[in-house]
Amino acid sequence: MNAAVPQDIERALAALGAPLWRDRKQAAAALVGAIDGTLNPKAQLTEHEVATTIERLLDVMCAREPDARAGAREVLVRLGSKSAAAVARRALRRDQHGVHGDGRLPLLELLGEIGDETHIEILADVLSEPGIDPNLRAAAAAALGRVGGERAVTELVALLDATSDMLRVYALDGLYQASAVVPVARVRKLLESVHCRKPAVALLGLSRDPMAAPILVGALADRLASVRTEAALALARLDDELAADGRAGIVAVELAETSEEIRKRLREMLEHRDGEVRSAAMRLCGLAGDVDSIATILDVMDDPVAQERALALVRAFGPAANNVLTRAAERAVPAQREHLFRLVGAIPEGRVDPQLIEVLTGGLIDGSEDAAVAAAESLAKVGDRTSMAALYRAMAESGRLGEAAADAIAAVLARGSIASRDDLTLIVGTIWPHEGPLARNLCRVVGALGSSRYASHIVALLGSADPSVRVAAALALGRLPGEHEGGDALAFALADEEPLVRAAACRSLGQLASAQAAPALLAATHDRAPHVRAAAVHALVQLDNPIALARLRAIVAEDSAPAVVVQAIAGVGQSGLDQDLTMLMSLSLSADHEVVKAAASALVSFPSHRATAALLGLCVHERWDVRWAAATALGRRADATAAAPLRRVLEHERDPLVREVVVDALARIDGRGARERRA
Repeated sequence: MNAAVPQDIERALAALGAPLWRDRKQAAAALVGAIDGTLNPKAQLTEHEVATTIERLLDVMCAREPDARAGAREVLVRLGSKSAAAVARRALRRDQHGVHGDGRLPLLELLGEIGDETHIEILADVLSEPGIDPNLRAAAAAALGRVGGERAVTELVALLDATSDMLRVYALDGLYQASAVVPVARVRKLLESVHCRKPAVALLGLSRDPMAAPILVGALADRLASVRTEAALALARLDDELAADGRAGIVAVELAETSEEIRKRLREMLEHRDGEVRSAAMRLCGLAGDVDSIATILDVMDDPVAQERALALVRAFGPAANNVLTRAAERAVPAQREHLFRLVGAIPEGRVDPQLIEVLTGGLIDGSEDAAVAAAESLAKVGDRTSMAALYRAMAESGRLGEAAADAIAAVLARGSIASRDDLTLIVGTIWPHEGPLARNLCRVVGALGSSRYASHIVALLGSADPSVRVAAALALGRLPGEHEGGDALAFALADEEPLVRAAACRSLGQLASAQAAPALLAATHDRAPHVRAAAVHALVQLDNPIALARLRAIVAEDSAPAVVVQAIAGVGQSGLDQDLTMLMSLSLSADHEVVKAAASALVSFPSHRATAALLGLCVHERWDVRWAAATALGRRADATAAAPLRRVLEHERDPLVREVVVDALARIDGRGARERRA
């Protein structure tokens, strides 16, 4: 077919086979826009031109040029139902000739993607067509599965009675794609066929029938590896489906009584190259109570999903995992030690063998930092007093290991009684180190404990010659609740020569909310370092002290650092006063987009419709992130007067993230209106 189309459409059709990918994508986008009328609403194609263009696209899709075929298919898929009728008409014609003979193959595949139940009869006719190419039958069955629905499932189930194994395979595949629930008895007899066994096993996993469990467990010992892996995946799915129906544990009962041969097959699958199969096998080993499978898991834990499954498996086995992991520790190679340490940490706290605690403490001096950090993180979960000395030594290391060891000591102390926290004093002594990683990490321990009993030690560290220790001490003091000398010390720290110390002191003063915090922070808003001023303003906003409001207004008007202004805007936005509304509305015209976004967020708390109007104005801002912030704020306000303008915004907005938040804002507004009407 070579009917005439407008010149711009002709050029776009030709460009579908252009050498450059960018040109092909632009051509596809232009064709979609022209057909659905969004490209140029004033020059829409007539119905005849649309039909002709779709027919030309089908010509291209069935031609030999691969790039052009792919481009035409993309356009037809994006058009969806607008092109489905034309695709169906062509699929009815048996006189088509394509690249590989019968040209209906790409049409049937496409119909499965964009078709609906009105096209099931066409697909069913292809299935029953005598002498048809097997590939076409496969495509028709797959298309029926993708279209889905009761009628499609009925057609595919009827095909299970076909005399040809291949037809039954196509039917099983289609039923699986349709997520059809087929009676176990209907599928079970197909397991006798070597060709049908794998798809039949997959379909049994969707059956929601306990009768499928013993069949699938038996399939784990099938002589074909592909059937065994499919059985593992199907059993995991069946277990999910039965659990969702309130019948959890059925698969576990079947696996618990299974043979050693099947357990061996499951362990083999723990090393499968497919991560989904490995994950399913781990789950089934757990359901089977095969604790020895943990040793095999160490070889396959590079996959993050496998790591999570392995940890869950050890948690499920609990103390029973001790012996296996102890044996595994004796033979673990360096590459496995990190995973071994993490598995030990998955055993419930208090149930870990002392020998494994020793393995973890020994791991703190492992040559691999990743392994040593893993040992420290596991000791944070399962360690006890016996690991404290080794952890304290590890705290002297810089970087991740020292910090992980500090977190572990804090966790061990927190699990003990109040009296057991004296262990820290016993290890450190009365004179604490004042420099280096050990002093810094001691601050981390005290901050994590949140106990003011060590406040005097931390205050002393504020005088350290090491700036990093002073920063750590200032941060730790902010995490110590109650009345202590830390508040006064932090106020003095605002005069420290190191800006990072001053900024940390500001943050902690905001957290402590002590009596001297507000005056000290107000003074810090004049600091010469912008990030210190920003920290001071953020802390003042946290305090929500009315005496700070005038200073925050001045900062918005005078400060030259946008980061400081943004923090002050958040505080001004809490006032709800008309004068601050006027200021925020003026800031929505700022040239700095971060200031504009902050102003949009601050307008949420002002009830006036003027705030709504300002936010609606920002919904057409040139930057997508500003529009996103404005729409988010409108959603939080849920002002009914914004509904109609937001719907108009949605007509023209093209950014998917902005569209998503606009839709959410409209839903919130409509929901609030519905609640008010019910009230």
